[in-house]
This record gives sequence, C-alpha cells and structure tokens, in this order.
Amino acid sequence: MKKTRFNYLIPSLFLLISYGLCSQQFQNEYTVKFTSEEIKIDGNDYEKAWSSADSTYTQWRNFPSVTNDFESPTLVRMLYDDSFIYVLCKAFTKNDNFVIQSLRWDFSGRAADKINLAFDTFSDGNNAYHFGSNPLGVRADALISNGGVTGTGSREEVYNRSWDGKWEVDGKVYPGYYLTEFKIPFSTLHYPKDSDTWRFNFTRMDTQTKQRTTWSKIPQQFNSINLSFMGKIKFEKGVSKLKSKISLIPYINAISSTDKITDKSTNNISFGGDVKIPISSGLNLDLTVNPDFSQVEVDNEIINLTMFEIKMEEKRQFFLQNRDIFSNFGAVRTTSPFFTRRIGLSRNTDGDVIQNKIIGGLRLSGKINNNLKIGVLSMLTEEDILNEIPSNLNTVVSLHQKVFNSSAIKFLFINREITKDYDFVDKNDTFNRLVGLEYDLISKGNLWNGRFFAYNSFSPLKKEDGFSGGVRLTRETRKHKINFEYSYLGDDYRTDLGILRRIGASKLAPYYEYTIFPKKSKLNNISFGFYYWLWFKLNTSSENILENNFNIPVTFTFNNQSEILLLYRQAHQFFKRDFDPTGINNDNPLAGGKIYKSNYIQLAYESNPTEKFYFTLSQNYGMFYDGNKYSFENSFNLRVQPRLSASMIINYDRIKLRHLKDYSKLWLVGPKIDYTFNKKLFWSNLIQFSSQSENFGINSRLQWRFSGLSNLFLVFNDNYLVKDELIPRMRSFNLKLLHWF
Repeated sequence: MKKTRFNYLIPSLFLLISYGLCSQQFQNEYTVKFTSEEIKIDGNDYEKAWSSADSTYTQWRNFPSVTNDFESPTLVRMLYDDSFIYVLCKAFTKNDNFVIQSLRWDFSGRAADKINLAFDTFSDGNNAYHFGSNPLGVRADALISNGGVTGTGSREEVYNRSWDGKWEVDGKVYPGYYLTEFKIPFSTLHYPKDSDTWRFNFTRMDTQTKQRTTWSKIPQQFNSINLSFMGKIKFEKGVSKLKSKISLIPYINAISSTDKITDKSTNNISFGGDVKIPISSGLNLDLTVNPDFSQVEVDNEIINLTMFEIKMEEKRQFFLQNRDIFSNFGAVRTTSPFFTRRIGLSRNTDGDVIQNKIIGGLRLSGKINNNLKIGVLSMLTEEDILNEIPSNLNTVVSLHQKVFNSSAIKFLFINREITKDYDFVDKNDTFNRLVGLEYDLISKGNLWNGRFFAYNSFSPLKKEDGFSGGVRLTRETRKHKINFEYSYLGDDYRTDLGILRRIGASKLAPYYEYTIFPKKSKLNNISFGFYYWLWFKLNTSSENILENNFNIPVTFTFNNQSEILLLYRQAHQFFKRDFDPTGINNDNPLAGGKIYKSNYIQLAYESNPTEKFYFTLSQNYGMFYDGNKYSFENSFNLRVQPRLSASMIINYDRIKLRHLKDYSKLWLVGPKIDYTFNKKLFWSNLIQFSSQSENFGINSRLQWRFSGLSNLFLVFNDNYLVKDELIPRMRSFNLKLLHWF
C-alpha cells in the first residue's frame, strides 16, 4: 500500500516542478537617492531633500477593473540614509470625506482610505514587509508570506497582521490631497548584506472614487498583497547591513482573580519576558522565559454544529514572528501537521480542554542565505499532577529551500515528548513524532499554484500506516479558476501538535469557478462556482463513503464592494458513533452507524463596508441530518470616525431533529465596542453569550502604547454559566507592563 501511494504521488511532484519556473515579473524601476539631511516625520514635505528625490506615481487601477485610467493619482518619493528609508506619499483627493476606521495600530484597511508599501527585501517573491497608513497617519503593518497567494492557505496564514515592527509614520490632510511620511529603520528589516536592489510595490485604496490603484500592474483576479507582480527599487549607493542590537522585552503582570464556584481568590505578581538576539543579517534567536499572554484578545465564540474542531487564530506575539516558516503545511482544510496553539493545550481529568502553562522556550528563525530559510522552535510546558498533565518538550524544525524563483521545497520535523516518566501517562502517549516533505508551487504570473506533501508519524507502539500525503493544484486566470485536491491519511497517522479532521480516509475535492465581468455596470463581477469534496475509505468491509458534499455558489460583487451570495449545498455524512450536532442534547444524540443527509439554500447580503453603518445578513434553511434547520447569521457595524466603532453579532439556529420532541434553539450574541482616544490609547470591550457553551462573558481591555512597542494593559474578564439564571464562574483583573529595551 505505501509503495503504491508513493508511486502515485511522486510523479505529481515532478508535474508541479515542471510548472514552477520563473515566477517573478518586474514592471517598474525606481532609484532611491541617498540623503544626509535630517527628515522630520510630520506629514509635510518642507525639507529640501524631498525636492531632490525622484517622483513616481500609481500607474494602474486594480479595482473595480484593471486599467491605466483612474481618477485620483498618488505621488511617491523615497530617500534613505545610513539608518532609515523614508517614503513620502502625496495622495490627490476629490474632497476630505475619508473613511477612517480607527486610530488603532493595525486598523482594518479593507474598507478604508489607506496607502500600503510592500518591500520584498530578499527579492524572493515569497516574503515581504507590509507598511500602511491612513490620511491621519495611523500605523498598520504585517508580514506577507507564501507569495501572498491565498490559494496555499488562509489569508490569515499568508498575511500576518499581528506582527508589529519599530517604525514611524505621520500624515496630514491638505486641500485636494493628503501627505503621508514613513520612516522605516533598516534594523526593523531583514535583508542581504550589502544589497542594492529590492522588489517593491505600493497600493492605495481611495473610498471617494471606490478605486484601488497600484504602482505595478496586478491582474484583477489577484489580491493586492500578491508578490508576483512587483517593481524594483535600487539604492543609489547600496545598503550596508546595520549591526542589530539585542532587544530585551521584560514584563511584570499583576493579577487578581476569583473563582466564584469555589469562592477561592488568587492574587499574584509574575515576571518574565523575551530576548531577541540577532545572529546574522537574516537570522534571529528569540528566547522566552515564563511567557504570559493574559493581555491577548479573547477568542470569539462560535456555534459549532459539526463533529470537527474549529481552528482559532494564533494571537500570542511570541509565536507570530516568522510564523510563515512554521505554519501553512499540509492540506489546510484537511490536516495541519503543526499549529502553534496546540502547544500547552491539554485535557484535565474531567475531559475539559485547558491551557497548560509554558515554562519557556526558544526560536531560531530567518534566512541562512537568499534561498534557504530555517526555523527551530522548542517550548517546555509545565506538569500539572492534579489534572494528570505531564510536562512536555515540544520541538519543531523547518527548512524552506527556494527553487525556481518563488516555489519552495520544505522539510518539517515535529517532536512532542514527555520529560520524565509518569504513572498516569499511557505508553503510546510518551511521544509523537512527525517528519515530512513538501513542494510548494508558485508559477509565473501565478497561473499555477499548488502543493505536494508527504508525512509519516511515529509513536512508541509500532504502527502499520502512519502515512499522510496529498496534492493540490490550482490554475487561475481572469475568468476561470480550477482546483484539484487529493489527500490521504493513514489509519495510524497522528499529529499531537496539529489539527486533523479525519484519519484512515482519503479526500477528493475538485473545484471550478467561472467569473463574468459586466461592462458599464454597477456590478463588478458575477461568479458561478461548483465545488465538491468526497471523504472515503478504501478496501474496507464497513461503510466506504464517509462524507460527500456538493456545493453551487453564485456571487454578485458590486463596485461599492457589497456582495450577494446564493448557495445550494447537498451533503451526505456517515456517523461512525453517536453524535449530537447541537451540543446541548448529549444525552439523546443521533445514532451512529448510519448515513445522514443535509441540504439547504443560503442567501446572504453584505452591504457597502465603506458606509458608516454597514451590515451582513445571511439566512439558510433546509434538511439537517434526520430533521431540518433554519439559521441566520447577522452582523451590524457602526463607525463614528475616527474614534468609535461598534458592532453586534446575532446568530440563531433553530433545529428540529426527528428523534427529539422539541426544537433546539441556539443563540450567539456578541456586541463589541472599540474606542480609540488617540493613536496610543485604545479601549476594547466585548460581551459574548452562547447558549451552546452556556457561557456569558465580558472582556474589557485598555491598552496604552506609551513608547514604540512598549505597552501597559489593563484587562478585566468576567464569566458566567448560563442556566435558568446567571451563575458567576470566574472574575479577574490584570495589570501588565511590557517594555521593549
């Protein structure tokens, strides 16, 4: 069996490699001149040095259509000295009626006036630094990986908004235009020693004209973070690599909490922090001791009607730097061999999932040279004898070798192992290891992208089939998108630090989408899709078909970014064991060993997100296993710019299963209010109620970014169990000071 699977998959590797040639396209060139004049970042261009810099402009419109004809141009000038690169953007406007989402760092830029700069410092077409600002000079930054191609993973995995860098920006509004000045330290960036040429692009979203413009041309079917379509900048005298300094990031955290069920109070002061040590021009060593993530925003509640785990976003800062080296492996929607949020995640003696304390760890990550990236992550978790949770050493080693310009061959090794013998640990749980190889394809002009992967897992007891492998290939043009995916997971395949939907099964998933672009219409495009996935088992005497899912979506996208979606879905699913999809009738579940059918029609509308009040309405109705279900998922958003944004999520599911007498009614309500006092002081408030988890929670988070990346946090959490009444569970206050030296 194993030989047969490898004989099937290896030719696919060579097929993918044959398409992986020459992915970079250079369109524009710009020379960045050297200056010895001091430039003050204040949102004006009074310095004489700016008049000596060459000028370049946005040259293409990317949205709502691709053309070199657009209404409001943007001028860009760049200079540099021994320590910084400076960028001046002059954005011409019709008026001063801008969309300013927030004064918060990393504000949402999808529906806001914004200028973005992308620097591919190694010119590899795979990674880039992203810096943005709105007309008021509010900062937003991110790391782009995997070429900005979302076909190789979710947008969150290729566009890391949680990364924060040290840099400055300011902006001012003038009659007929606004000015934005960027000052980016070379010490914030990784780049080759004595480099003189980087790949570069800049984009602008103009809500007044409802147009997105770019410096280098990006085809309409690709998003603006795609790195295959960039120009290049050449530094007049080259850039010498600055000797980076060691950074110390200590914290002190004072917490006061009360367990309302046991009436036990805890008052504690903890210390810890991180150390960042530069090893070379592109390689960093990060150390953490007693890391604390109490200031991290809480996860949003989700109603889960499936038997599968929901993958939540990683928000812990230590795990975000160079995240692309460790993430986005395997088949993203089927199996992720490694997910950082698994580190420390355990079950107590009651079977509840809890987060075990992390004692410390290290991360060595970055570039060895222009073509080779390395990542080594090792984290030690604390034992919890009371809950029968052992101490584990979690180690990950990742190598990325660039081939054919932007494609890559990747190696991954994972080891989770207990640190000593425990009486309560089963022999087969003492360790879990995984080793694998991948080839990621990004072809010329992104016409093709794809992935080939093969993994094998190891546990103490000898297993027959710990293999997992698969292939995904996507061809994307302006009107046509074709995708094919096949994955196999052996009966004994296991990844303790990853996410699995199923084992001992194969998945086959073809997909096709056709897009029409009407001319001279308020409609930007109409897309018709067909996608199908089939989970099945081979050579078994039991049920072979585990799940098949057939979907037909039709999407209408308008020039103002509003959308209408019409979806028909039909699915069959085999339950191997008893299962309650509602999560509230566990004593009376659906019987296992049977196939259940579901089908429904969904109608959804998302309004223009640039309006001060915008909303999303989604309704669906249809057959649900042996009964029926009506659902709506609605969200309402209000912006009182630039300081206040408020939102409300209201989700409802009414489920009638044949074997139950009454309807099961599930509610999820989540109001959220964000207030930004200024560019340094932010207050976020989230209230969540879920009838499925029977939880009512309040999270209030005050953040003062008093200097650079240094922060003071005040966090209040209050949780209640919801039965016939609110039963207090836990209440806590956190005061945390984090300073970056």
